[in-house]
Amino acid sequence: RTVLLPLWNAYSFFTTYADADSITASDIATAPRLEDRPEMDRWIISVLQSLVASVNDEMEAYRLFSVVPPIMGFVTDLTNWYIRNSRRRFWAHRGAEDNDDKMAAFATLYEVLTTFSLVAAPVLPFVTEEIYQGLVPQMSPDGPASVHHADYPIADTRAIDVELELSMDTVRTIVNLGRGLRKREDLRVRQPLPSVTIVTRSAAEQSAIESHKDLITEELNVKVLNVHADEAGMVDLSAKANFKVLGPRFGPETKSVANEVALLSHDEISSLMDGETIQAGDFAVTAEDVVVNRSPRAGTVVASEGSLSVALDCAVTDELRIEGIARELINRIQGLRRDLGLSVTDRVIVGWSSEDAIVRAAFDEHTDQIAAEVLATEISESPSEISERIDLGPASVTLDVKRATGA
Repeated sequence: RTVLLPLWNAYSFFTTYADADSITASDIATAPRLEDRPEMDRWIISVLQSLVASVNDEMEAYRLFSVVPPIMGFVTDLTNWYIRNSRRRFWAHRGAEDNDDKMAAFATLYEVLTTFSLVAAPVLPFVTEEIYQGLVPQMSPDGPASVHHADYPIADTRAIDVELELSMDTVRTIVNLGRGLRKREDLRVRQPLPSVTIVTRSAAEQSAIESHKDLITEELNVKVLNVHADEAGMVDLSAKANFKVLGPRFGPETKSVANEVALLSHDEISSLMDGETIQAGDFAVTAEDVVVNRSPRAGTVVASEGSLSVALDCAVTDELRIEGIARELINRIQGLRRDLGLSVTDRVIVGWSSEDAIVRAAFDEHTDQIAAEVLATEISESPSEISERIDLGPASVTLDVKRATGA
């Protein structure tokens, strides 16, 4: 469920879109060089080559127990981050001006799947062989006859970009915190929110956030991203003593220190978090001596990990609520496409009916977006042809999806 199916889905995703666009070995050979590809491509290749280096080191040292976890973890990197953020790049009917980007995506995913099949072959012998047979003979007919006949890969250290990997780790931590907040507060992922505020005192993390603003806002489905070095205005900070650290240092005076720590102001706690040593009464304390608590201000929810804090503004306007319903409609129509067994290139006709004003507004205001996403040649209110009633949370709609004639 967590490894084999996602890996197989990644392989199926590649073959489906490659078949739809008639991608050949010569097409992939025209892809831009790695250094000229988008950052997301360079990141997944870097992570892949870091994996190859790590697995080789562990196997050479006979630490075979350390080999499987990173191999399994890479599947999450591939499916839950790279493919999820690159789907649109594989679309078969994009404009000619996007061809280099599309071919970069195909070439990258092909390299990842074929190389990973070699890396994982000793622990996933059957599924990697199936993937290898489905990809390599068509592209390299003179290559080894089996994944188990091929040489084990050696890391290409030139493709490893440690700074890029660290930067993307920051972005992924932020996204995980934000998505965790949505789940905790029962905020649907497809419901746009006004803003997210990210707090970090790390210059490297601030740089990573600034250079990936578009990615973060898309992943968290927010309209505005703010970055601050201080949590003032977002949360109220309070502190309590870290008794595991203070006890050995202060002995019988620990209780007195704890009382002074509890009186620290927001600014004093901020200074501690910046690495300063401050006076708590008669005692000098550092960040290691305290446990910081964050209480969100009204209208926001906050989550923290390490040096990062993420706050979501949960005030949903009518405009955002309508857009959220439009996104839900796209998702449900796509589901009906899959249920009908349509190919990724098939065009459809969509009929709908609803008594809810918010659904009607979503179709009125976002018809073009819905049609483009679901490949609809026609979207119309047609009660007589409706087939399935669907719950959208705050509203409901009945939908009918049919393959367009001649599509």
